[in-house]
Amino acid sequence: MASTHAYVIFSAQYLPSMGGVENFTASLAKELASQGHRVTVVTSQVPNTSSREDTQGFEVVRLPAYQLLNGRLPITHRTAAYERIWDYLLELPCDRVLVNTRFYPHSLEGLRYAEAKGVPAVVLEHGSAPLTLGNPLADHAISAYEKVITRLGARYEPRYAGISLAACRWLAAEFHIRTQRVIPNAIDAVAFRAQASSRDLRALASVEPQDFVAAFIGRFVAEKGVLTCLGVAECLPQVSFVFAGSGPLDDEVRERCSKLSNATYVGRLDKADVSALLFQADCWVSPTLSEGMPTSLLEAGAWGTLPVISPVGGVEDVLGPDGGPGELCSLEAGSVQAALERLAALSPEDRQARSDEFRHRVETAFTWADSARALDKAFE
Repeated sequence: MASTHAYVIFSAQYLPSMGGVENFTASLAKELASQGHRVTVVTSQVPNTSSREDTQGFEVVRLPAYQLLNGRLPITHRTAAYERIWDYLLELPCDRVLVNTRFYPHSLEGLRYAEAKGVPAVVLEHGSAPLTLGNPLADHAISAYEKVITRLGARYEPRYAGISLAACRWLAAEFHIRTQRVIPNAIDAVAFRAQASSRDLRALASVEPQDFVAAFIGRFVAEKGVLTCLGVAECLPQVSFVFAGSGPLDDEVRERCSKLSNATYVGRLDKADVSALLFQADCWVSPTLSEGMPTSLLEAGAWGTLPVISPVGGVEDVLGPDGGPGELCSLEAGSVQAALERLAALSPEDRQARSDEFRHRVETAFTWADSARALDKAFE
């Protein structure tokens, strides 16, 4: 029987906050606990949460923190309560520390903890491009901050890994941190399909059974490509578009959809409705500027819903360098349009063959057991 370990996972952001890193941490912790490992997640405390709780077979410990930038930058608040919790953590059994992302002060807490315990630490990079707030002046300051905090973390000499091949290349190119370790994002494909709601989103979009439906699912911000997709919808009346999400561009997306006969705004969907939409759509379209390894790509793969996606982090890992069963596109509307036209022109048999291949890739190589094995290997 494989040996068991005592993992402490530091993640600056965690449930009930919603995001890729939060879901990754919770799902990986659950998988490790199911394998018999002892798991403690250490995160920053947000309002209306307890400092300690047991959930799904593992413990969550929350350090007092200021939540800056609307929660995007938690800063540890070293109060008396912090010291009590830190002393508690130091008494916990631990032989491995995983730090999710390198650019939070909370990440330095994780590296300090590993040093205090005398155990190895792995820092997992979840991005593949610079952090951005969409403001050139602010982004310049963020870039300087990112370099400083990365250097501070590197002084602890942890092992580094990437969530994707692109994340590993980003670490090398930007911070001269070289690693070939990949601990991939994953999905429980069976559970994701099972939670699909009975909502008929094709009927909501007033499309016929034979119509080709392309779904955009994500935040309504420019860097996710939502405006590009709206422009493509204006040029492809033979393709029906469904826009699901929310964000700063919500009003513009709603208004532009109202003027198009082939575009439907459905707003933000819960996970059950997202699963239902991916089941009912023929294509998932994502000309996004940057990703580490998008969960939405794996969700599309759980249903075999063919992707039109820009070559961001995770795409090469899942689809292969040439896009495999999907279609790669640039950020330009013309490229997205051409990729959609290629998929729409496929025969039903060819489309099904590609769908089956995509689903097989995700179901056989991107399970949480795969991620747990990769994590174990990173510590060897």
